[in-house]
This record gives sequence, C-alpha cells and structure tokens, in this order.
Amino acid sequence: MFDGFETGDFTGQAWQITGEQAWVVDGTKPYEGAFSAHVRTEDITMSGNFSQLDLTVEPATAAFMQFYFYAPVILPFETLQLLVDDQFLVELTTTDEQWLQAGAMLSAGKHKVSWRLAKNPSIVPDDLLAGMEAPPFRIGEAWLDNVSLLPATAPFAEAFETGDFSQNAWLLTGDAQWSITDSNKHEGTYSATAKTDEIVADTGKSDLNIDIITEQGGLLGFQILASVSDPFDHVNVLIDDIAVLTYSTVSTEWLYQEVTIQPGKRKVTFQLVKNPGAVPPEAYAALPPVDGRLGQVWVDQIVFTPSLPARSFRLFSHHKSASDP
Repeated sequence: MFDGFETGDFTGQAWQITGEQAWVVDGTKPYEGAFSAHVRTEDITMSGNFSQLDLTVEPATAAFMQFYFYAPVILPFETLQLLVDDQFLVELTTTDEQWLQAGAMLSAGKHKVSWRLAKNPSIVPDDLLAGMEAPPFRIGEAWLDNVSLLPATAPFAEAFETGDFSQNAWLLTGDAQWSITDSNKHEGTYSATAKTDEIVADTGKSDLNIDIITEQGGLLGFQILASVSDPFDHVNVLIDDIAVLTYSTVSTEWLYQEVTIQPGKRKVTFQLVKNPGAVPPEAYAALPPVDGRLGQVWVDQIVFTPSLPARSFRLFSHHKSASDP
C-alpha cells in the first residue's frame, strides 16, 4: 500500500476525515511529487475541536505503517497526534524546515491509523492564547505524504551466492560502494567487501544497508573479517545509525557476531570508515604501516531470525530527515 496523494485528492486509498473537515490535498508543500495532505489550525472553527485523517488497513502479516510529515505546530496552540485504533501513540512536530519519517508497527489484522490535528486542545481562554508568543518555527499547519504499508521482514540467510546484492533489499551508500568478491569468503563462493583505498577523499565511508521490519524483534547473525587498524580505518556495525559494534584492529580470522534487532523498522549498516579521526592528509600518508593490515572488510553468512510474532502494535519513533536518501 502506498499513497503519495498524486491523484490530487483522497481517492488513492480509502481515506476518511472525522471531526471537522479541515484536511485537504494540495500542492502547498509536498515531500515529493506535486501533492501532499495538508491541514491548518485556522481551518478548525473552535478551541478543543479537531480534524482527523483516518486510514484503515488490514495486513495479512505484521507490517510497518511508514509516512513522512512536516508539522511546525506546538502546544498550547495545537497538537498533531498519531493514533492507532484510537489509542494515542506520539505527538508529531518539527522544529526546522525538514520533513521527518515516522511510523508504527502493526500486527496482522485490521487497524485504523489516524493523524489528528487538534486546535487548542487544553482549551486555553482565547484572549490568553492570543497574547502568547509562539516560537519562530510555528506555522500552525501540518503536511503528510508518502504513506506506505511495509511488510515485516521474513527470515533470511544472505551468502551473496547470486554474485550481487539482488537477493535482499540491500542499499549501497557513502563515498565508495561495497562489492561482491570471490577472493575471500567464509563459505561458498562469494562475500561482500569494502576497501579503504576505494574511498578517494581524505576521509569517508562505505555503507552496506538493509532495513529490517519486525513486530517482536529478532537476531541478526553474521560472519565478519576486518583487516583494518586505527587511525587508518575501522569498521562499524550500526543500527539506526548508532554503532553497536566497532572493529579497529587487524584480524586474520573470520568472527561470528550477533546483534539484537528491536521491534519496529530498523536500519542495519555495515560501515567501513577511512581516516575516522580526520588526520591531515600529509600526516595520514606518513603513518607507519601496520602488520597484516589490508584496509578491507568482508561480511558473509548473514542470517536474520525474527522473534515469534504477537498481536500488538508498537511505536517506531521518527529519526531520519526525509531529505536523506
């Protein structure tokens, strides 16, 4: 399921508006494309009233309801809330000009997901509210775009035996790309690798990313061989851009590692970093060699095992700017 409101109205999905009919589709500020859903506090007539945009979905398995929002709103003037099955999950607000990504984890079955803009929900007296000074970011409007329902990640085992990254939804980003090699592997014919020498800039990184969506969490196991050494380079394993494992000394043996995947939508990244301390180029070039260091990392035999499902929904807090790739 996906709706970027490019129909120019709410006909792309079975949208419903409850409360006051203030939500519209227009071209005032789309995340991408020409249109987005839009609501203004001033279009809600009375303090304490709200306008709520509802979408009912019925995923066959656990799924992640993902969306992008831009909401320069703040209490006590108004509040934008995300609800699932009429239960409050989180306030949605932005304090700069960047769109954010957010979402909620849904169990299998029927759910109503709602975005509610409430005007003066604390019902502050109008004359008192009129005298309050709002922060500079407040516009009193909110926009919603690119709403999608993403299925939970099935258990998988990745050994790169296709000879490329096509078996699973890998994304290659950074200053140099990971590649598939047969020069070193834990088992089979191939592994994935990144090399410091392929990062042309004085400092940089190579990222191998995959999103994992899981209702109850799970475990990601993998084999890794990191022939790196600080201050030349090191290797990180990150979850949602936070390093949970770091390798900074030369290894000559494959190492089996496991990381816990928390419920929700999680981005897992295998990252090679060149010159992590930003040593000046002349000093970096003059660093003495380290025995055995190849400036390279390999990963292989990546296995994701989700925990047993349960009928519930969980909040996945927004963390990424929508301007990021």
